[in-house]
Amino acid sequence: MHLLLPTVFTLSPALGWWVGAPWLTLVLAAIAIPAAEWFWGGYASTAANYRWGVWLPRVIMLSVLIMTGSLAINAAHYEWDTLAWLALSSGYVCGGIGIVLAHELGHKRTLLDRSLARALLTWIAFGHYVLEHNRGHHRHAATLHDPATARQNESVWRFMPRYFLGIYRDSLKLSREQPGKINETLMLTTLTFALYALVLLAAGWKGLVFCVIQAWLAQTLVATIDYVEHWGLQRRLIDGKPERMNASHIWDCANRVSDALLFNLPRHASHHLEPSLNCDQLYPIPESPQMPTGYAGMVLLAWIPSLYVKIMTPHLPAPHNNTY
Repeated sequence: MHLLLPTVFTLSPALGWWVGAPWLTLVLAAIAIPAAEWFWGGYASTAANYRWGVWLPRVIMLSVLIMTGSLAINAAHYEWDTLAWLALSSGYVCGGIGIVLAHELGHKRTLLDRSLARALLTWIAFGHYVLEHNRGHHRHAATLHDPATARQNESVWRFMPRYFLGIYRDSLKLSREQPGKINETLMLTTLTFALYALVLLAAGWKGLVFCVIQAWLAQTLVATIDYVEHWGLQRRLIDGKPERMNASHIWDCANRVSDALLFNLPRHASHHLEPSLNCDQLYPIPESPQMPTGYAGMVLLAWIPSLYVKIMTPHLPAPHNNTY
């Protein structure tokens, strides 16, 4: 399942276009996968350790880039309704599979992995994310200084403006702290504009519209995921400094369907506590607050704020960790 599921989902926009069902990916993302997470995904404290090895994540990342790029280049030939469906589908793949792999490969040291991560993020106009995530979020998570940590009284829609502005601002600050080096944030932003200009030349305005829709949904998805991963959790201040990160500061997700689709990203607590672990090595931490369903279902839940608060509040840990 862990080899088939991400491969099928990655290729689903192209498959949907080929069979005349350009909405196929959205049906999978909004109905089929959340249902599978709910009915078959849950497990207790132990589960099989899925393994993808070194090359499969790279191959799937290349597949995401090639497939979504090809769909964008051919956008001039689509009717507008088909273009919208395919752009949203590509956005879901880029924001789900693509961002997950960019997150995984962006933590690696090899030039190939880091280049693939930046290529995907540049493609969705979010190149600055990897710098802020690696050097900012991991340091400040579960504090008021972290734009990717949602307060308990924030809906996802209130969270997003602060999130996007904060991610870019902090990325610029981190780039400027590297004297003598190219400003990576500005460089990746410029590359995005250049890439979209090439698409405009190749596929006209439809190609550019495709890119904008795709990037909008991909960024919305990553913002939603960041929202649910730390919502309402805050490290206490001890002598004016945040306490050490522990399992109570990160939402974990024990769901085998979500693990298989997202390369063990739902085991997010172990990633924060041991950032050197690759996706094959991540493990569930039952001591962390637990999401009630997998990530696909959590995205949909977060988009309905009143329902989200009602369901998630009982899962919060001790009161001193959610006093935003």
